[in-house]
Amino acid sequence: MDVFNKYVGQVFDGRYKIEGTVGVGGMAIVFEATDLLTNRKVAVKMLKDSVSGNTQAIKRFIIESKAVAMLNHENIVKIYDISVRGEHKYIVMEFLEGITLREYMKNKGPLSWRETVEFTEQILAALDHAHMKGVVHRDIKPQNIMLLEGGFVKVTDFGIAKIPKAETLTMADKAIGTVFYISPEQAQGRKIDARSDIYSLGVMMYEMVTGKMPFIADTPVAVIYKHISTPPVPPSQLNPKIPIGFEQIILCAMEKNPENRYQSAAQMLRHLHRLKQDPSVVFVQRKAPQKTPTAEVTIDRTARYAERVDQSRERRQPRPEPQHTSRGRASVPPKQQDKAGVPLWLAACIFVAFLALAVVGIVFVYNLLFGAKAVDLEPAATEDVISAAKAVLFGGEIL
Repeated sequence: MDVFNKYVGQVFDGRYKIEGTVGVGGMAIVFEATDLLTNRKVAVKMLKDSVSGNTQAIKRFIIESKAVAMLNHENIVKIYDISVRGEHKYIVMEFLEGITLREYMKNKGPLSWRETVEFTEQILAALDHAHMKGVVHRDIKPQNIMLLEGGFVKVTDFGIAKIPKAETLTMADKAIGTVFYISPEQAQGRKIDARSDIYSLGVMMYEMVTGKMPFIADTPVAVIYKHISTPPVPPSQLNPKIPIGFEQIILCAMEKNPENRYQSAAQMLRHLHRLKQDPSVVFVQRKAPQKTPTAEVTIDRTARYAERVDQSRERRQPRPEPQHTSRGRASVPPKQQDKAGVPLWLAACIFVAFLALAVVGIVFVYNLLFGAKAVDLEPAATEDVISAAKAVLFGGEIL
């Protein structure tokens, strides 16, 4: 962070004096600063010079400021000011003295289920307030949760939040987020709502009590595929001490189908309150009817090709020849038809037709093997998942 010390001592817009560097992310730097007008310690989150001219980055910055400005809750970081027109583009926020939940988990290891409930209740209270205002965070993860003295929680970083009447983001923006916590519908670029945040929180709870992520793979694309298609290992297999009811809450939050999840943060919060009162409680879950998925993430082109070749072979298999017609008359075998005589011109036409089909088949197989894209049911969604997953990673995150 020494490279950013050049800003120390500078005064932004004649008001915010930079005192030191607090942290650095993929797109922004966070400084400790003093508001010379109010003599208050603040945090200044500034876009890096490398992205300060990027219109999408500026758009996300404005979205963050608007999202938090709409909210007024003790568990959500407060925003005081924003500047995007001058040399430095920054947001002025309340200064939080504490550590992130990620740092806390790294230092302590797996948390007890009771401590996890204490943190989760505060996060849910913040999300419930945001959701009631029409704001969806879309990037819930331990790095965006601050723990202050006494275990007090603050939800931060609404940089990719969905807010009412906001300018529509691109499909890539919709799929952006941290792959380890992203909901299936967000990964597919589909329409999302408050239940997407609930899924991400469920993944975070899973990690808190087990010390492990529910889905791990060698590539971001493979992780996303697991979010969409693979059920998680029950957390009790990794931590047998957690109550059945607590496991049920986690798994309900992590349901692939949003209709089977908690439908609101308030509903999930009520179950956590009940669990605290009676750790032996067991919840009954009513699932929505199973729906056929409309899109899938295809990881292996070779497997996809092999599957299509198999299907093609099945289509080319000769159909069983009927032995009798509905009136009981025996059908004529092909050899008998040949003996009856096939005109020479007809045989030549059939030969030419088969030759043409063979050429088309060769070209089709060649395209599948060497670069042609197979058609998915929702190609736009799938391509955006793959492009988002291949984006630049910073600390395990897609930025």
